[in-house]
Amino acid sequence: MASITESSLVTRVRQRADMESNNFVSDIEVQTYINGSIAELHDLLIQVYGQDYYVSSNTFTTTAGTDTYALSTSAGADFYKLRGMDAKLNGSEYFTLQPFNFNERNIRQEGSLSNVLGVANLRYRLVGSNIIFTPTPDANTEVRVWFVPTAQQFSSSTPATSTTTYDDFNGYAEYVVIDAAIKCLQKEESDVSVLLGQKAAMKRRIEEAANNRDAGQPLTVSDVYLENNEFFFGRSTL
Repeated sequence: MASITESSLVTRVRQRADMESNNFVSDIEVQTYINGSIAELHDLLIQVYGQDYYVSSNTFTTTAGTDTYALSTSAGADFYKLRGMDAKLNGSEYFTLQPFNFNERNIRQEGSLSNVLGVANLRYRLVGSNIIFTPTPDANTEVRVWFVPTAQQFSSSTPATSTTTYDDFNGYAEYVVIDAAIKCLQKEESDVSVLLGQKAAMKRRIEEAANNRDAGQPLTVSDVYLENNEFFFGRSTL
């Protein structure tokens, strides 16, 4: 994977907008446009057939008697979208947790028949900025959160000389350049029709090419009955 510096992106945006010696749009404004365009490309890549271009993981430990945990600490301040959640059964094995429907939030509480399963009975739900578990954990259990982080954002006070880098998947940063150049020209109230056509073509390229990241083993339909080891608890209990 190639990396591109912020200063290179600023230069390319100015070249594309024909604003190399034009201070009508400041470097900080160009940085703002680049950040917005990076976020748009980020969304585009993570929505293309579920390809995991950006995935991170974090672990935290539940506290007995506590059912609510802030995403900012359990996953991280850069949490954006959840990809999955596991609970540790023992020293090395994890159990895939399932979400609960809101209207079923109480059926797994103390007294339910399935409560004897312990961790296998645990369910989660994202509510606002928190993760809520049901039933309320009665032990310290390690939980692993797989998530898509928020898009990278530049924050240098001198974008034109910044050496902070951005990971460029197969030249997809060109989408960022084109989109940011459009925003520069829109501020100048200039014609952006050519760039809009280029952006549409670039978006089409990404949508067609980005979905087969693992070209040798394409994604398949998941067998929901085999998300966990069926020999631990038996299919009928999951």
